Amino acid sequence: MSVCRKTLRWIYMVDLALALSMSVILAVVEFNVVPHQRIGFFCNDPKISFKFTGDTISMGVLISFTLAMPLVVIWIAEYVCYHPNSYEKVSCYGTRGKQIWRWYGHYFAGISTLTLVIEIMKLLIGEPRPHFLDTCKPREAANCTDEYFSFYTCTNTEFSTWFINDSSKSFPSGHSALSVYTSIFLVWYLQNRLPNRTLFLKPWLQCLMGMWAVTCSLTRVGDNRHHWWDVLVGDVLGLLFSLFIVVVSCQHFRLERAADADADAAAAAVAATHALNEPLENGYDVQRKQSVKKLLNPTVVNVSEGREMKDVANWRE
Repeated sequence: MSVCRKTLRWIYMVDLALALSMSVILAVVEFNVVPHQRIGFFCNDPKISFKFTGDTISMGVLISFTLAMPLVVIWIAEYVCYHPNSYEKVSCYGTRGKQIWRWYGHYFAGISTLTLVIEIMKLLIGEPRPHFLDTCKPREAANCTDEYFSFYTCTNTEFSTWFINDSSKSFPSGHSALSVYTSIFLVWYLQNRLPNRTLFLKPWLQCLMGMWAVTCSLTRVGDNRHHWWDVLVGDVLGLLFSLFIVVVSCQHFRLERAADADADAAAAAVAATHALNEPLENGYDVQRKQSVKKLLNPTVVNVSEGREMKDVANWRE
């Protein structure tokens, strides 16, 4: 326990450095500092000819829910359902607050990595969104019929440069990936940490978390912001990342890791002590068995010793 607590400061420093590095990389990728790949298009392709109708769930709402909701849920559940003293013996972190921030730290690390992977994939693939023609208004597609253009120039001045460049970053869906990641993380947490004191509270909360992922995924297709395969791949990525964080990093939200480690260490010490003392105990048992055998068996007289005694008696005579 003490060794574990001594390493927390170094862990926090490493986590902070990684978080800052991740933020810088995301800013570089997101704000088009690095040129991104843009694949070509057919000017009469119906899949990219939809009108832009806005976002049902905006990026601000998604980021706010993604960052705040897990922390709020974990904090409320731990404060309502568990006593502060219950963390001292079974948690390496010792206090409830540190344990909560530990789980949230794993969650934040996972979602930051997932966001970076999504942005890199968008940067490398550059697939046009369903509203690409309406948002970009390529000069080359003004009077074409069925041509394919590998290079194009956007002429729309109604939107910002960032939004116009974003119209060619459809694959995969970031909304879908982040919402599925958050939903599975919270559903798993509620399943393992929320006590079964009521019949409907836990499944009701888990259904709400699941509906968040479903709503985000379906609205991305309904708003003409993504193709269905973009949403599918985003859901799969969110599922894989959330499973890794929950199973590997958070250990199913169990607090017995520190206690189990101490128990394993104590068992190993007992086994080592027994292994060192076993040869001494075996040697003592052998000597004791030999002494008992001598006491129980009759005395054996050596014949040679008898002959020597007779010779001495005859010599005296």
